[in-house]
Amino acid sequence: MKYPHTSEKITGILIPPAGLRSKDSIGCGEFADLRLLGEWCAETGIRLIQLLPVNDTGSESSPYSALSANALHPLYIRITELPEYTAAPPDLQKKLNGTITAARQRFEPTARFDYAGVLTAKMEMLRELFDATDPVTSASGELNAFLRANPWVKAYAIFRALKNRNEERSWTEWESERDIDAAGITRLWKRRDLTGDTRFYAWLQLRLAQQFAGVAEELDTRGIALKGDIPILMNEDSADAWYDRDIFRPELRAGAPPDMFSALGQNWGFPIYNWERLAERDYDWWRNRLKHAARYYHAYRIDHVLGFFRIWAVPAGNYSGIPGFFWPQHGITDDEWRDAGFDTDRITWLREPHIDGAELREHLNGTVDELIGPVFQQLDGEDLFRFAPEISGEQELADLALTEDQRGWVLEQYRDRALVRLPDGTHAPTWTFRECSRYNHLNDTERDRFEALVAHAGVASNELWADHGHHVLEVMKESSDMLPCAEDLGVVPEAVPRVLERLGILGLNIPRWTYSWDAPGQPIIPFGEYPELSVCAPSVHDTSTMRGWWENEEGREDLWEMLGMDGPCPAQFDPATARQVYRAMLHAPSRIVVFALQDLLALSPEVIHDDPEQERVNVPGTYNDFNWTWRMPLTLEELRHNPTLSAEVSALTAIRTSGLSPA
Repeated sequence: MKYPHTSEKITGILIPPAGLRSKDSIGCGEFADLRLLGEWCAETGIRLIQLLPVNDTGSESSPYSALSANALHPLYIRITELPEYTAAPPDLQKKLNGTITAARQRFEPTARFDYAGVLTAKMEMLRELFDATDPVTSASGELNAFLRANPWVKAYAIFRALKNRNEERSWTEWESERDIDAAGITRLWKRRDLTGDTRFYAWLQLRLAQQFAGVAEELDTRGIALKGDIPILMNEDSADAWYDRDIFRPELRAGAPPDMFSALGQNWGFPIYNWERLAERDYDWWRNRLKHAARYYHAYRIDHVLGFFRIWAVPAGNYSGIPGFFWPQHGITDDEWRDAGFDTDRITWLREPHIDGAELREHLNGTVDELIGPVFQQLDGEDLFRFAPEISGEQELADLALTEDQRGWVLEQYRDRALVRLPDGTHAPTWTFRECSRYNHLNDTERDRFEALVAHAGVASNELWADHGHHVLEVMKESSDMLPCAEDLGVVPEAVPRVLERLGILGLNIPRWTYSWDAPGQPIIPFGEYPELSVCAPSVHDTSTMRGWWENEEGREDLWEMLGMDGPCPAQFDPATARQVYRAMLHAPSRIVVFALQDLLALSPEVIHDDPEQERVNVPGTYNDFNWTWRMPLTLEELRHNPTLSAEVSALTAIRTSGLSPA
């Protein structure tokens, strides 16, 4: 859908769709709940609703771990609005009503929602309804028309059916049907023993699409834009990586280099894209994905936009981010190394760990003999060892039968590298090359030459990234009428803001992280200096709320001083403080200012949690039942009938159009 607000400055709200709560939903938010949220937004002047991803993620609660680029999550369906429910025999409808009532009674009291419990309960109800009405559904021809209009559905439905048959294991572990093509999809779709499952998953997508599109159209008539979230990466265990695998590079996994928050960096485990193959296909997979999303959304968030310029690629077999490298990048050729005085042996010495035999025996004691050969190989005529070429990565070393200290030492040696070989055969410096023991044995002249090569390659890489990012994002922008908004956080190369501005793509400013890092004293950037082509968001799904940050983390004094507020910085983020800070943010030139619902609830202390940490959506780097299960502390019906909060929000949103002073 076409973004309706053009260059107007508007206020938006950010919500995980599962976090919505109404008297008609079952255990978590549903697409139909967006109607009530849209009514409240229209009444309070909010003109954009931003959702976290709504893709089917199966048993994974993270919305960024999708089983399909296009399939919608069954959690969000409203059973009582299905035509099959309306047409069901009275006895079945009565039975389902009892099951729905019991489910609501079970799940409604919980502060956070039970992902596995709610999903299991809803899928059982949906399967019972489908099995009872399938002959009618199939005979209508509606499902076949949907399949013709959405070619991806058959592969997804077959994938889900086979995954069920394989006890939910990854397709890489299936005993059969791991290798698939178009003919295989046709064959499996006709397989009688799979028909019940494949048609069930296809029917679910039909009804989900109808319900979501219907709500999106209603929001559109109210002048409220719906903004989606398009995760950049796909889970390896997905229908896309199973069926469309030539556009992925499973030998390389996406992640992030080490930083102040993670000494080992990050390895997300998702395969990176084969951009060369995508280019040969004219980026059809991305074009189709965006065209599909445009059926529901007016705008979309480009998750990790840096990955469209270059991504941190970690060779499979590793679990940390340290062995990775940016790809693509301009590598340093062997001729360039030789011209700088580094011959082949010297390059190998910098690329491959060389371990002194005495150190090996000291740290590994009696285990050395059994490790020489399979793990370590001795260099001819020297008491010096390298890792065996058969060692594929950190995971093999972590699995060795060693003590914790020994294993840690072995991994330190494995990561002790100054160079890494890139897929095109050139070399690049590792992220930690200055910490490499052998780099630190170079003489001053060698180090200067090394650094000069690295600097030259860095400049060339920046232009390579600019060309690559511009081309891919231009393809994405021309694929739909949606407004693209980039999530451009992290270590941002110079090419990124240049390309985003050239293409008219909005960037992202999170005030607590928006500092002039290169300026003296590294001051926080005033809201008035935010670019017009930007989204200002006080918090996002991976951060604490504004109240949580203000009361439990560092930086509030910088923000208070930047705002020029009178008096000392308050220690508590009470409604008066929230009001002052939000008013100032809403005067930012940013095209969109979007508040997480939790941040707006801070204006109404009677509905917030005592502990702001309980209002978080996700804590990055942690895996538990807490993440991704946040729920509204009140129903949407109660939200609509909270005149105090509605008045507060209405007064704030008016700032965007009235030109009121920020004070």
